Amino acid sequence: MINVERDKVQFVLLQLLFGLCAIALGCVVVSPNLSAKILGLAGVTAFIIFLLDIKNFRKNDAFWLCLVLLIIGICDLVWYRMYKVDSEAINSYRAYLEVGKICVFGAFSIFVFVNRNQLNVGSNKIHMLLVIALQVMIVVYAGYQHLFLENQRVTLSLAGGTDATGAAYTIAFISFYTILVLQHSSSRWKELFILGHFFITFLVLVATETRAAILTYPIIFFALLVVKLYKEKHIPWKGVAVFLIALLAGAFMMKDNLVKRYDDFNNDIVSYDKANSATSVGARLAMWKTGLAASKNNYLWQSTDERNVKIIAEVNKDPSLSGALGYIRGHLHNEIVETLSVKGPSGVILYILFVISLGWYALRKRKSIILFAFLVSIVMFGVGGVMFYSKTTPVAWMLTLIMSVVFLEQNKHRTVIK
Repeated sequence: MINVERDKVQFVLLQLLFGLCAIALGCVVVSPNLSAKILGLAGVTAFIIFLLDIKNFRKNDAFWLCLVLLIIGICDLVWYRMYKVDSEAINSYRAYLEVGKICVFGAFSIFVFVNRNQLNVGSNKIHMLLVIALQVMIVVYAGYQHLFLENQRVTLSLAGGTDATGAAYTIAFISFYTILVLQHSSSRWKELFILGHFFITFLVLVATETRAAILTYPIIFFALLVVKLYKEKHIPWKGVAVFLIALLAGAFMMKDNLVKRYDDFNNDIVSYDKANSATSVGARLAMWKTGLAASKNNYLWQSTDERNVKIIAEVNKDPSLSGALGYIRGHLHNEIVETLSVKGPSGVILYILFVISLGWYALRKRKSIILFAFLVSIVMFGVGGVMFYSKTTPVAWMLTLIMSVVFLEQNKHRTVIK
């Protein structure tokens, strides 16, 4: 009798967990802060489910991924507690507190979802409604900012925070979840829907003027298309033609923005060669160089303030790197450099383990090339940004990961290209 009651409670809590994660992802476009709070509730719910079922603890398919996420989260929380001080870099300390909580919540949520032999939460229709709602929100919000407000760069709800860059990352992450759901649709038009989604997403990404997303997204999408063509053993020329037309049309419609960003990039490189790093690209190069210099003797951990003292000393030696000084109160715009500069080799090892564990789950356990493409986007965006910092970007990719895992677990016996 007690076991029956426990099973009923777990079932209800699991449904609640799914509902909270779905709502949180549905809010991420308009209010990432609200999404983070809802994910917090979901994480607590997942932890309760974990405790109720702890006697049946076992290594599931996502065990190593969840373990790595949990360790990353705990390390960030410990780092925050050890080094947090009132300083100009206070936001940097809090950023690791936020991402630490997100990683812990995500680890427990994914674990309890995958821990069921047969996952019966939500349905494919709910996932489809969610991706439709997200697509509408992105188009309406981006269209309003770009066409009516005439903003130079689309930022969605991230103005004043991570701005257009964070918006672009969020849009790209949601896109891979959308493609995953659409790929499982029984509609005869699903390929056209996917291509239409690519066209719309590419336009919005160009409107954000985020170079990393503009370059990375179509390359990854094209790779997915090639894999699909290879596995299906035939070439749908109409689909390929539509992809190329969509890409060219998107580039033509937003050509002014693309040309501007390309010119800005070239000008920044020229300025950096002339010892001027006070530009967008120049500052990044300066941050990477000074960040690596500041991490040379950081064998375990160090505070942001300690790192910044070393960076300032490096700039004093080489004034051409002064472009880095405007950013050191935050992060250093590269996942590896940022991690090395504050958490040393141990932090980089954990990041590599995260990539390996998620790649293993995607390719070996669920044979999902789309989830692997999502991982590739995280890695590539981490070249010029950071994915494990603050809350806006981490909550976007974490919720996308959770919902993608739930969807794959629900459809793991289907033979659709995932």
